[in-house]
Amino acid sequence: MTEPQPFLPRAALRLGFLGLAPLAISALVSLSQHHDTALLGALGFSVYAAVLLSFLGGVRCGFELMRAPHAPDGLRLLFSAVPALAGWALALFVVVVPAAIGAASAFAGLFAAQYVWDHRSAATGAPDWYPLLRRVLTGGAMIVCLLIPLATALRRI
Repeated sequence: MTEPQPFLPRAALRLGFLGLAPLAISALVSLSQHHDTALLGALGFSVYAAVLLSFLGGVRCGFELMRAPHAPDGLRLLFSAVPALAGWALALFVVVVPAAIGAASAFAGLFAAQYVWDHRSAATGAPDWYPLLRRVLTGGAMIVCLLIPLATALRRI
């Protein structure tokens, strides 16, 4: 007798939360009382958010290549790169103009846009459990993104 498939594969859920941890930790560091430490946390947050968006874009690209290995849709491949490019542009902006660190909250919008696309993934080659996994993890990332404007409002950065 075979065991039923888990609602969400444990490995995907565990690794997903482990991948979210550095984002949450760096956002929490941005709440530090020490200005330089808070700034370092916010900068680390921005860079890691761009890394996560790049990873998610790579997943999207992989889904497209698996869906149509001989003739992938160029527009879908382009859209898989857009969140990563926007994330790295925002991270660069935050690093170059530290006074605009509050702009890092815009990562929540980028994660939201990625989520909308991921939610529709089940119909385009993703496993059936993938939209739920993305809902949990991307929702968590969006909540974490709200710590950056909080740190800015508390004048930690």
